[in-house]
Amino acid sequence: MDFPRALFVLFLFLAFYLALQLYLFFRIHGYLHNRIQARKSRRVLCFALSTFFLLMLFPLAWRFLHGYRFPAPDPWFVRGLFAIFAVWGFGSTGSTLILLGYDFFCRLAPSFAPRPAATPDFQRRDFLKKSAGVIAAAPFLISGYGVFLGRHRFQIDHFDLPLNGLSSALSQFSIVHLTDIHLGPFMPAEELAAYVEAVNRLKPDVIALTGDFVSTSQDEIAPCVNTLAGLQARYGIFACMGNHDVYARADGELTRLFNQNGVRVLRNDAASLEIGNTTLNILGIDDLRWGRPNLSRALDIARRNPGEVRVLLSHRPEVFPEAARKGLGVVLSGHYHGGQIKLAPEPDSLSIARLITPYAEGLFHLPRRRLSASGPGTGDAVLFVGRGIGITGLPIRINCPPQIAHLTLKRA
Repeated sequence: MDFPRALFVLFLFLAFYLALQLYLFFRIHGYLHNRIQARKSRRVLCFALSTFFLLMLFPLAWRFLHGYRFPAPDPWFVRGLFAIFAVWGFGSTGSTLILLGYDFFCRLAPSFAPRPAATPDFQRRDFLKKSAGVIAAAPFLISGYGVFLGRHRFQIDHFDLPLNGLSSALSQFSIVHLTDIHLGPFMPAEELAAYVEAVNRLKPDVIALTGDFVSTSQDEIAPCVNTLAGLQARYGIFACMGNHDVYARADGELTRLFNQNGVRVLRNDAASLEIGNTTLNILGIDDLRWGRPNLSRALDIARRNPGEVRVLLSHRPEVFPEAARKGLGVVLSGHYHGGQIKLAPEPDSLSIARLITPYAEGLFHLPRRRLSASGPGTGDAVLFVGRGIGITGLPIRINCPPQIAHLTLKRA
């Protein structure tokens, strides 16, 4: 990922959001001054309005200063404030844009009218105002759904990964992919346990975990590992680290505890699985920005027992072009959560992630380097980017439900 570009996009969105908040504040403030005649009541309402808008800035400041590290032992107030902020943030942004559109229409409409009416149509004006008010309330309903329901209702999505020259032993080989768990205030261990049960019901051959196991705290390590230790797969469970794991300084302990509990963590490393009469290599590298990734080292280890297919676990998907050039068949990644908020459910729908990376969500293909004159190693490399199951930033998901990805290797 071009990290300065990501920061620039996030800064633009923040500036845009604050500008809309300022406009909405002065619009409501002006409405109160015009409609409330009693001076004392007007002062009380304006003070309440100012307090509320300042309170809605508190989660932003907290997020930048503390991440999702909430005060112990009972963080319910801050957690509740984040939920309210998520509803307000998306809802007020949508409503303000609708109101701006309505104001623009009202200013522009007279210039297109053939001539002014002899008598103003007050009923029509009143109808338009009420309609605009109803439409402006819709974003709050959508954001409320995204906060309280949308981020909990996960989907199990099935994908075929086509590979040229795949042997019968690996055809129909299944991998369940989980990413971006972000165990913490908005992903308690009890909720994660439901994902573990759903994954186990799929009875996968391999489970791949591609990082961001915790949000911001080392206190989240033990409950995350203890819960994920319940995962079951025929040939094993493999993981790589994500950026949150590294800058929470949890990657070392996560690696140690996972390895003790049957989850093999691949940090610039590789594993070879004997599947029938063939071999499958699973490689893993550290986070591309916060870790010390070394794909060449992982490939060197894999060559000691070369496999028919090589699957790379990388938290960030931007390694895909390099991986394809070096002949890897499959890359599994996450990091972007699909954007969390999208205009439509389709994988290529507009979201903030689409402005940061070409690999926001879904399946991607690139020609891979030919390893031999024919057979395995020819054809396209396949990248799958999962939406993840946790959240970061706002605790909200709209048109972007949490995802358990059930991937099946198929002969192309």
